[in-house]
Amino acid sequence: MSEAKFVIALGMFDGVHIGHRALLSRAKEIALEHGATCTVFTFSNHPLELFDAEVRYLCTNEQRRELFLELGMDRVDMIPFESTIAELSAEGFVELLQQRYLIDTLVVGFNYSFSKGGRGNPAALERLGNEYGFAVEVIPPVMVDDIPVSSTRIRELLKEGNVIEAERLLKREYSLRGAVVPNKQLGRRIGFPTANILEGNMAIPKDGVYATRAILDGIEIDAVTNVGTNPTVHGDKRTIETHLIDTDAELYGREIEIRFAGYLRGEKTFNNTEELSKQITEDIINAKKVLKRRK
Repeated sequence: MSEAKFVIALGMFDGVHIGHRALLSRAKEIALEHGATCTVFTFSNHPLELFDAEVRYLCTNEQRRELFLELGMDRVDMIPFESTIAELSAEGFVELLQQRYLIDTLVVGFNYSFSKGGRGNPAALERLGNEYGFAVEVIPPVMVDDIPVSSTRIRELLKEGNVIEAERLLKREYSLRGAVVPNKQLGRRIGFPTANILEGNMAIPKDGVYATRAILDGIEIDAVTNVGTNPTVHGDKRTIETHLIDTDAELYGREIEIRFAGYLRGEKTFNNTEELSKQITEDIINAKKVLKRRK
């Protein structure tokens, strides 16, 4: 029996946006045509972090893996990007892949870069494929409104609070996951308890109030989320606080996912907690309207 061959999708795939989905879909098609195993080969950390750049992610590694498998990938190989990989020549990188796989086809995006200094490109990969005996397929950009879809574009949309357009490019509501941690418990004192999660190294939508969906133990709950510094009570750090509507579940220490469905308003400073409480009541009404409309 001959050894199994692999069709390998190469890339960071942060966000697994619609451009990435086109690439992964094509890799799956080729794998089915060739009777090969469809594999994602990616890194658990962004290469730029090795050079001290701050990277704001659109997906946790757990989310990426889940999305890859949902999209039909047979296997996901996620390894650390370390200095030994950063120093590889183009040939060395291909040899690294060949040590792991019997390569049928490599599938990459039009702007894929690899090897030392990022000097390797799709043309270099095609040349090496001819030399080593495997195929290379290069996927063109996916255009939306005449602009290529990219993770950078989505991060900019989140900075603008435009979570609906970000959802359009991601093909899913942008979300944050984390364990609920204690904060000042102001919400609890004024009758609107909140779940506070830490931002970590994720891209965070701009400060303001959002209609959101909270996923708790697989159950979706309507919610409203405030991103900001809580200026009314002189907050000194940025927080992500979510009020789960019409539920009184104990949340501390539990894992929760917050999906952003729509921007409601900017962050405001109120004269007192009574004004804040009145505004939160209005936010909940508006969030329910948005969430009902966007079911």
